Amino acid sequence: MFQSGCSRGWPQAILADTPREELAEAGDQRPEQDPMPTERIDRAKVEAGRDRSPEHLPKSSETVRNEGFGKSGQAVSLGDRIVDLGRDTLLDRQGAVIPLRPRAWLVLKFLAQRAGLLVEKNELLEEVWADCVVTEDSLVQAIGDIRRALGDASRTALRTLPRRGYVLMPDQVRSQTAGVNIGDRLRAKAEKRFVGRDSELAELGGALAAESAGMQLYFIHGPGGIGKTTLLERLKSDAARAGIFCVSIDASAIVPTPTATVAAMAEDLALIERTATLQDIGAAMTRSDCRLLLIDSFDAMGETSGWVREKLLPALPAQVRIVVAGRNAPDTLWTTHPLWSEATRCIQLSSFSREESLHLLKAHAVDKTAHEAILELSRGNPLALVLLAAEMQKQGRIPSSLGHDVVRDLIKRCVSGAPTSLHRTALEVSARARTTTVALLADVVDPLQASALFNWLSEQCYMNVGARGLSPHDLVRDVVDEDLRWRDPEGSRELDDALNRCLLRQLRNGRHDSHTAMELQFLERKSAVMKRFFDFGALGSISIGAATADEGEGIARLRDAGLPPAEKEMFDLWSGHPATRTFVARRPDGSVCGVTLILEIDRVDDVTADKDPIVSAVRRSFGHTLPGSDGVSLMSRFTIPEGDRREASPAMNALQICHLVHWATEEDLHFWIIVAHYPDHFSPLLAEMHFDRVPDCDRTFGGMPVGCFMHDWKSEPWLVWRDRAAPLR
Repeated sequence: MFQSGCSRGWPQAILADTPREELAEAGDQRPEQDPMPTERIDRAKVEAGRDRSPEHLPKSSETVRNEGFGKSGQAVSLGDRIVDLGRDTLLDRQGAVIPLRPRAWLVLKFLAQRAGLLVEKNELLEEVWADCVVTEDSLVQAIGDIRRALGDASRTALRTLPRRGYVLMPDQVRSQTAGVNIGDRLRAKAEKRFVGRDSELAELGGALAAESAGMQLYFIHGPGGIGKTTLLERLKSDAARAGIFCVSIDASAIVPTPTATVAAMAEDLALIERTATLQDIGAAMTRSDCRLLLIDSFDAMGETSGWVREKLLPALPAQVRIVVAGRNAPDTLWTTHPLWSEATRCIQLSSFSREESLHLLKAHAVDKTAHEAILELSRGNPLALVLLAAEMQKQGRIPSSLGHDVVRDLIKRCVSGAPTSLHRTALEVSARARTTTVALLADVVDPLQASALFNWLSEQCYMNVGARGLSPHDLVRDVVDEDLRWRDPEGSRELDDALNRCLLRQLRNGRHDSHTAMELQFLERKSAVMKRFFDFGALGSISIGAATADEGEGIARLRDAGLPPAEKEMFDLWSGHPATRTFVARRPDGSVCGVTLILEIDRVDDVTADKDPIVSAVRRSFGHTLPGSDGVSLMSRFTIPEGDRREASPAMNALQICHLVHWATEEDLHFWIIVAHYPDHFSPLLAEMHFDRVPDCDRTFGGMPVGCFMHDWKSEPWLVWRDRAAPLR
């Protein structure tokens, strides 16, 4: 359960921009305006005795097992560092001792004795901190210490598997396994099959040239399936062959915030300082002579694209060329911008020509006798060509029953051609979840087959391999998900239930809170009701966290703009009250764009409650049931986004997610009361969500109607509630 020094049951930032595990990959780097790191309490807290203390170290024999590449007494070589397991020491090549704190050494030793193997985070916590109660931040700090001690070697020697753990790769293991990981194998395969786009590559040649004729930014755009990612991968390969170092990030694989963007770039640059700023990024690019920045899936940046335009790109060294790819062409904020209007070249991708299509079919070894039929069916769409080539390889013939929408019909055939029912289920999981990992497949599909299923998914021609895991092409996602909902409604509900249980466990364990909350909300994207009240296109573009003292001005601005005078008084009444938890929604630049005040009803005193017509009406309606009832009862007294609260917006997204995470994680939650301004507008949503209208609580303040809705979480716990709400999805 989350703990916080400022409010019971919650961390300082419930939805911090970047999960701590991602920060560990980049040496725990965060921009200066990032919210406070999320505190996480390990499960071992329940089992640990009162005398357990972080200062008392376990014996190394109790902590490290001999299971991996490095055996007791051996020296493990990591570039210019040596892990001497016999003497329990980290050395440089001259034999000098590299100091490490005791716990960091035990982590390194455990990784070294299992070199080349994945070591789960929980396993490290249980082994190294078995004698005490710590948060995951202790492991993050130890990994940061190790990265700093390893220096340049840390970039290749210590690998992070997001949401899973760490692998230490000694020189011998790296030499034996170089080039055989999934990403490298898929990139090599794609490189051999790349065809066409000669004119586009010629235009992009300026990004690789020492002089670019004034062009600093290249904007690739085109519809889904047209080949934007493939073109970026080719450009990246061309840069490597030319000896040009580049930084590459996939916007769809990170939380769309400045924090996550900086962390992703810092990881590619192997920065290991505790805090990475834009100045650090620029200095590192200069030191490494980096001349190219690639950003894929740029549409996923959402509102953060403004920060990229105004802050990130202007801060980069002059020698850096930027290439971004997205579905949409740059808007007028780019084309009329004083910095970018004359320095940007737009490249629109269209369907392949006949010659390019034929080259692609040859690259996929498709029989010549089928070429003309495939060309006629695909009409030059790269995704359709690849799907038809895959169909030929599997079936040896072109399907004869394709309808007008060739791509959609081909995707359906791919689904039906899954080798086993487990493979099909794995594909359905990837379509329903925002991202798919081995851990998710192990939890939802089959723990023994998870790795094999993940590998199979990664090899499908329509699957994207990102930093967070796998995600299918958007068109594939839609077709697979719609097919499951139509063909097997009960199976669709069971999949929802399994995903909800998995994500709930992550939330309650304090893991990946921002990412997990977005994964939960992503499951609602098909709901016609939710679409009216939630902006899924802006999911994750606004962060939320506990309010800080210096945000009072922003909160007051929202109060004044969003409330009539009588409600302003009530807002001030509860602001700062001991029973109040205050959370704010923040834009990427840190400015406040939403606020919610949550009251702990059982801590509200009678004198203050009687001053608020709404709180007193709720207390009267519940009689003696609410205050001091079984468990914790909370009221979201104010929920104020910037602008009209009746319109879906990124700020309202964040405030709703704040409440959702409370519902899922608040320990011993009993009642939750929503105070809704314009209650008739929100009544359809709240009724579908099984929140009942509280009688005798309707009021009007300055022409603004106010009403209350309640849910009993003791009678209908979170998982049961999510299951009942499944028809919404």
